[in-house]
Amino acid sequence: MESCARLAHIDLCYVVAITLFAIIAAERHQVKRVVRVAVLRSKNANNGDCLIVYTKHYRRAALRADQMTDRWNPVDYHEHSYPQYAFALGLLDRLWPNGDERILDVGCGDGKVTAELATRVPRGSVLGIDASPDMIAFARTMFPASAHPNLSFRYGDAAKLTFRHEFDVVVAFASLHWVKDLPTALRGIKQNLAPRGRFAAQLVAKRHATAEIKSPLHRARKEVMDRPAWRTYFEGFEQRRAYSVAECERLLGDAGFVLQRCEFVTEEVMHRDADALKGYARSTWHRYTDRIPAQKRDALLNEVIQRCIELSPADRSGRIRVRASMLEVEATVAGT
Repeated sequence: MESCARLAHIDLCYVVAITLFAIIAAERHQVKRVVRVAVLRSKNANNGDCLIVYTKHYRRAALRADQMTDRWNPVDYHEHSYPQYAFALGLLDRLWPNGDERILDVGCGDGKVTAELATRVPRGSVLGIDASPDMIAFARTMFPASAHPNLSFRYGDAAKLTFRHEFDVVVAFASLHWVKDLPTALRGIKQNLAPRGRFAAQLVAKRHATAEIKSPLHRARKEVMDRPAWRTYFEGFEQRRAYSVAECERLLGDAGFVLQRCEFVTEEVMHRDADALKGYARSTWHRYTDRIPAQKRDALLNEVIQRCIELSPADRSGRIRVRASMLEVEATVAGT
């Protein structure tokens, strides 16, 4: 009888998911994807209550994905953060974990890199933290403990870490350049690590103090922001600080790390078309777009993408290849 009731409950949730799919299928591509994931979970995870909460909550988030705000949109980010994922996989391949480490992922975002890391330490554990409650809620839903027993997610600020010598490895993929107080964050990360612990990170940085970041997308954004139609919106805007290699090395030393490697890694990121490139920009540029009236944000992004394609033209299939670089660092904590 109990199994019959459970099946009936799952069938009801399946109908709810299909209904939601029919209502919102025409809205945005990523909404289709999210609801399909929910339907699959209703069949395999036997968790109908979670399904209903998930589809309702992220239907609302996805429908607002084009209304760029100062909050991270996990659905939009999950759909368009493939460049960050590609970079992260490269560093994961270079980490060579033993399989039993306790790992902390600082700024885990939607959790997909964190989940991949958990598969590489089957006898260990991975905790992902992020300062966005929406990201943490999304990650917990996409990668539940029932399917990933060595993986967990928790709200946390990179500059206010309170762990003490609890992890063998701390990683940060494309997150530390968002931290306003990087020196404090690095000192906290060092305190999180056990003796002989390892720290590895990727972040946006400059090759030297007077250099500028030369990615076509960054250059296009800067040029468009300086145009008369947009200039007034960015008066007094404080650009995110990009540290130089020398500054990063000094900060790591000041925090008590023993530097092992500090070098730029370059990837050629392929965006399938202009819409994909625009989605990538939209999913992380809310600091910029939040300064623009909602009805004008799309126009700003269109101008940036058009200028970027002029700098880095699409191929015959419409794909846009953009070379991007990240500073990759590895450091250790001295043993006792």
